[in-house]
Amino acid sequence: MNRICVLVLFMWIFCVSSSRLSPRVKTDQGITHYTIKHSHSGLRKLIRSTSRGTIWVGDDESLFSVTSTQDKQVNVARFKDECKEYEKCEYTISLLGDGVDGNLLFFCGTSEEKTKCYNMNVNYALVDGFEFTYGLNMNDPSLLIGDMLYYKSSMGLYRVNRKTGGKIWPYSPVGEQKYVKLVTGNGQDKDKLYSFFTEKHKSDNGGSEFDLWIPRVSQICMNDKGGSKDVLQYSWTSMIYTRLSCGAVELSFTQLIDMATVDNDTKIYALFRNIWNMSAVCVYNMTEISRIFSSSEFIEIKNMKFPVNHRPGQCVDDSTRLSPDILRFMRDRPEVKDSVMPENKPLLFKHHHYTHIQVQRLEKSTVLFLALESGEIHKVLENPTDDPLFIIAEFRPFPNVTPISSMLLDESEKRLYVSFGEEVIHIDLQTCDLYGDQCEQCLLSRDPYCGWSDSHCTHVSESLIQDIQFCNSTKVTHARTEIATTAPVLIKLIVTPSSRYYLHCPVISNHASYHWYHGNTQEECVRADRDCLYLIESMNKTHEGLYRCESSEENYQINISSYELRMSSSPALMVNTIVLPCLLLLLFTHLLL
Repeated sequence: MNRICVLVLFMWIFCVSSSRLSPRVKTDQGITHYTIKHSHSGLRKLIRSTSRGTIWVGDDESLFSVTSTQDKQVNVARFKDECKEYEKCEYTISLLGDGVDGNLLFFCGTSEEKTKCYNMNVNYALVDGFEFTYGLNMNDPSLLIGDMLYYKSSMGLYRVNRKTGGKIWPYSPVGEQKYVKLVTGNGQDKDKLYSFFTEKHKSDNGGSEFDLWIPRVSQICMNDKGGSKDVLQYSWTSMIYTRLSCGAVELSFTQLIDMATVDNDTKIYALFRNIWNMSAVCVYNMTEISRIFSSSEFIEIKNMKFPVNHRPGQCVDDSTRLSPDILRFMRDRPEVKDSVMPENKPLLFKHHHYTHIQVQRLEKSTVLFLALESGEIHKVLENPTDDPLFIIAEFRPFPNVTPISSMLLDESEKRLYVSFGEEVIHIDLQTCDLYGDQCEQCLLSRDPYCGWSDSHCTHVSESLIQDIQFCNSTKVTHARTEIATTAPVLIKLIVTPSSRYYLHCPVISNHASYHWYHGNTQEECVRADRDCLYLIESMNKTHEGLYRCESSEENYQINISSYELRMSSSPALMVNTIVLPCLLLLLFTHLLL
């Protein structure tokens, strides 16, 4: 009973604390569309090329390049063009990755259980090809490190040597697994690879309603050669596991959806969902993950003694020489007791169901880009010294619900690329004029990509103002007077008596409160999607006069719209000034006759 009460209290606090988690601005500005007319199966993955400004996108059969300088033009390279005449060209593109050794792109194609891989050089020729037996899935993570290709299989993490064809794979599958990301270690752990995934298990009670997703991270040594001929031959001898923790016991997040890395892969931003379909982001430190793997005790394995003189998971020069006791212990999938905890409390989102995450660390802040199931993208500020979360903007690239296939952040160009269906879009993250034409409006956005430049809101440079307390400085006040944008233009309107009418006030910020003022009265507005309305059910004399719409946000007030309404004369009494002399002339003539 106490646990239920705690859960209810937690839910109430969560709902209250997240009530402001709505986008401050909703917009379709700053979005460029690229239509891929030759795609038949739908665009599935984006990858950045080593050539600056070029993004590659793949579907099942073709590769397309998109550059920021192209006017909706794309290049097409079909995988089947590389097939020999006697081969059945039924390969589908199954892997897209970063190019190596100066090449633009690394990609693979799969036909049933046969896979071919190539590098694409700067002349768009396919080089360094190799083959192996196993099918790949483009949606699963993969990583090419030197001659070793790491990829997810039905059993877990595989590795194949692109020169020798030699493979390493897990000893046995445990349950359904969804791999999300592969990350290489740093510093003293640069010889290790970390896999982030979830496993699906069923409780002892049985039944699908008791299914449980467990988020995990595993560690392996990249020089692992497998075990001896008797134990774990061609299987990992260094793979150890632990859990990822996100959220409290009463409200935990266990479905790992997507991940992004910052600070040279030392920080992990993990996107989760729970059984109530809520979303959360937990941030992990790779140094802490490494510490847990190197120092935590192991969960006891039944009828198995802990190895002597060797800690499981340690890298050795030749794993085939490990003792049978150690290999048998590793065969039973050792897991450490300590779970990986996030650096801070989860970043909670109420009623937002996210599917993809990208993150950019700027000089003084971190910005998250989160894709919704419906196709909108949220630009979110993470600021530990202020409000934990602030949704700066919601970009709306599509008129209808459109699930996103892939999302990629180009940090150098400050663009976010998104693929879906037969289209690619890029969002200019430095679209700043959408916040308004006043200094306070610009800086209340809290957008770290934007600042105030004497007369307008624009992308950040060293000379820009980003602190709102300077908006009232002499320099800024003088500039605002020069451009004369403080007061809106007064719109004069004549309205027919007894008619229904409404006045418009554009909503610039969804975090502001809006009111209409008429004489000595103040009224709440009627909120539409991007408008704040004042409704007049039936026009009469009491509705004549001046109207103004004002917004208030964090003690900053601004007059958005001004109107002057006058009621026209009754239609029955109205006489056109041109027609009146004619009527008088006819009347005078009639009297004379």
